[in-house]
Amino acid sequence: MYNLSDKTIIVTGGANGIGAEYIRALHAAGAVLAIADIDQTAGIALANEFAERCIFVYADVVDLESVQTAFSTVHDRFGRLDILVNNAGIYPHEAFEKIELDEWRRVMRVNLESVFICTKAALHLMKPVKKGKIINIVTNMIWMMVPNMAHYVAAKAGVLGFTRAIAYELGAYGITVNALAPGANMPLGEMSENDIRRMQQIVSFQAIKRPQFAQDLVGAMLFLCSEGADFMTGQAICVDGGLAVL
Repeated sequence: MYNLSDKTIIVTGGANGIGAEYIRALHAAGAVLAIADIDQTAGIALANEFAERCIFVYADVVDLESVQTAFSTVHDRFGRLDILVNNAGIYPHEAFEKIELDEWRRVMRVNLESVFICTKAALHLMKPVKKGKIINIVTNMIWMMVPNMAHYVAAKAGVLGFTRAIAYELGAYGITVNALAPGANMPLGEMSENDIRRMQQIVSFQAIKRPQFAQDLVGAMLFLCSEGADFMTGQAICVDGGLAVL
């Protein structure tokens, strides 16, 4: 359906979970890929599944030098960077009253500051060619009242604000900036009783009465990477079975 054979894409946090699902889908669409992650074991194993059209680059997304080195490696190897998917993140659960300042700052760094750092590195490579796409992963919880995740939701709301703010500025260079907002995905592996109850409750409020899986996000991701989204910028696509209404 989508042909991305002329695109080179970096996916941060692409070694595991939803990030790995993005990698598989983008590879199937023909893209050349770089998995930027701190998990070398998983990242190298995933890259090896796809041989020459996918590489692993170590990138600590909260470290400017690490990111610049990783992005330069990708550019040196493939000669271009067309798309950046800012997917890396953490999502701890903690009641607001129990969140310590150090933990608040850690969540902000990994989920928000990393997007600033990686986007800066991508802009350095995209600006000279006057073309590129940046896709930031946020969450449907931005538009909801969600307990025990104040730091995560605040950080992702910041990413959405950042997306809209820089979309105007980067448009002058032919670069689009959009956001993809997933809902609650089915946990990978064995589920606890709490996980099962939580998922059942979420599904009961959705318009589509089934759990969300990582594969449900693939269509929106492929669209945002495609030529079909060339005139779309500063926007958010929410894929959550109809739970949040923008």
